[in-house]
Amino acid sequence: MTMSESENLCGLTFDLDDITLNDARVITTLDWLSDELGKEYIWYRISSSGDGLHVLIAEMVWDEFAGETQLKPIPMSVEKQMEYRGGIEIECNGRRISDSYRKKVGLRTSRIFKIKNGNKTGKWNKWMKE
Repeated sequence: MTMSESENLCGLTFDLDDITLNDARVITTLDWLSDELGKEYIWYRISSSGDGLHVLIAEMVWDEFAGETQLKPIPMSVEKQMEYRGGIEIECNGRRISDSYRKKVGLRTSRIFKIKNGNKTGKWNKWMKE
């Protein structure tokens, strides 16, 4: 099944493998995203492997149904997502390649998982530029 034109918008995410939050490249990248997209929209968490990070561009909104706040990804075209992701040297190259293929055949991109190989990710944290 392919995405319709209206479904071609999804959130911008980054998968940063084998790197920690203290790495200068991570700090530079998250600070740049904060300046570029807005400081209120930059969220990160520890990946399920425990040795990487996920980054999500989203806003915190109240979910009436769940009765709690939830992160809602900021809609962005796949083309624009790929532009941003292509400019981030620490983005997982394998994920970028697979998402390029997914885009080509009309499948959803920018997927990140809460559980992978039985391991859970960390909780989302708001990036605070220094």
